[in-house]
Amino acid sequence: MACHFARWSTTPTQLNTQRLSAELIASSVTFSAKRRQRFLQGRILLAEMMFYLYGLAKLPPIATTPTGRPCFADHHLPDFSLAYAGNTVGVLLSNEGRVGLDIEVMRARVANQQKLQHQYQSASETAWIGMQDDRLEAETQLWSIRQSVLKISGLGNSGQATLSLRPFSGQLRSSVTPKVQVVSDADAYQSWACAREPQLERLICWHYEPQLGLERKGELSARSSSDSLRFIRLSGV
Repeated sequence: MACHFARWSTTPTQLNTQRLSAELIASSVTFSAKRRQRFLQGRILLAEMMFYLYGLAKLPPIATTPTGRPCFADHHLPDFSLAYAGNTVGVLLSNEGRVGLDIEVMRARVANQQKLQHQYQSASETAWIGMQDDRLEAETQLWSIRQSVLKISGLGNSGQATLSLRPFSGQLRSSVTPKVQVVSDADAYQSWACAREPQLERLICWHYEPQLGLERKGELSARSSSDSLRFIRLSGV
């Protein structure tokens, strides 16, 4: 079963909320302007994916798990994960298993994130980072991989000690999501990571524009390779 990963490079234009319920829109009126904009953009993108892939004209009701992780109230619907970085909004969606998505802007991480990463990264991670051409970009990509895995459980940074990456061997060890698999790529501007438990066999990538809708941009599979020199695939052991 495929996972679907969509990104939207947003612009400060009026949002089309036709696929969102009045209740959902009203729930964001007390947010700051920036938080409300992101909140609505993420749910607009999720709604467009649910319409395009499953024919649902309105975004189904969303609940929150005890760990703060958003999910559909109807557990028969797909699992999803939202991510925001700069002006980019991302959604990862899967009809089976659980998913986690993270997107990071290169060279925009704050000091406490770096300190936390250095505290928990394995010797293998440290060695791999040291062998890359750009240490900061390599750190950012591994951080996005960590965050994507931890978003599956909803533990966030409180679960950093449960996770160890082994980028040389294409493996990772997670005591909370042991069967997870992650694919990640990066460019000079952003790093992204898509995680799924169990396994991520196919990842279909989409780009969204409000005027054009969703456009399929490509597919990654367990049997395919990527031309990108920064592409990483890690599997739980």
